[in-house]
Amino acid sequence: MANFSYGNAYNVNLRAQDRVNFSMGWDVHRLALTFEVTAHGNYTVDAPFLVSGRLWAFDVQGPASWLGILAPAGPIALKPFATTLTMETTVTETQLRGLEKARAGADLNLTADLTITGLAETKHWPVADAQEPVRIPHATWSNAITQLDAGAFVDVLIPITTVEARATAARRIREAKTAIRDQRYEHAVTLARQALDAVREACNTRKVHDQAVQKKAGERGQEERWAVLIQSAYALFSGAPHDDSGTTENFSWTRADAVAAVATAAGLLARLADLP
Repeated sequence: MANFSYGNAYNVNLRAQDRVNFSMGWDVHRLALTFEVTAHGNYTVDAPFLVSGRLWAFDVQGPASWLGILAPAGPIALKPFATTLTMETTVTETQLRGLEKARAGADLNLTADLTITGLAETKHWPVADAQEPVRIPHATWSNAITQLDAGAFVDVLIPITTVEARATAARRIREAKTAIRDQRYEHAVTLARQALDAVREACNTRKVHDQAVQKKAGERGQEERWAVLIQSAYALFSGAPHDDSGTTENFSWTRADAVAAVATAAGLLARLADLP
């Protein structure tokens, strides 16, 4: 919570709320953040204050972390109860892509540099500054982006079951998501490959695959086609932990590769919930 002190007389506190609202524009969109405002001490009820600010992306280092100016709809009035303040900035399509890459599926962490200026109080220096962290949950941000038509998200829930191999595979997916955030893309693909062990065991993939490849592609049954997909993904992802001369030693893995590998493994694991 950002605390703005005006001498020993009173304080104004701003606490960021974990909700967000977008309004669509042409390549640039309006982003609205909400703050809770409370005042404590010997302040004047309904005294007007103007809030201004700057918004930064906490997880992005360097000049690219700058997002934009935060502006309110107008002054706020101090009340003996909590009130809400909405502040807006503009976010470009390029900035949205950068934020998505930086957060890597985690909660979005922003920082608001805020300044509150008293418009009527004269007994104390009227300007105070503070920083407030803004944490937007993954689900909240993802829903907002989807409604903006700037992207689409597929969240896959993999239950931690009593089947040991599947529970281990689910933990591998969680570890892989962390590896992606840490930019360890090859390790993330390796974990996705390990997670597929449970899928291959449950679906008897190797046997069904060997039968399927004896047929023309158009003649394969549904489970045979699943087996071909699973085995092909396993073979591709196996290039991460192995450095075979002339082949996998030359493989390189980008963030997009790692995301695709983990999403594929997660989807195939989730499918096991419908199997005995």
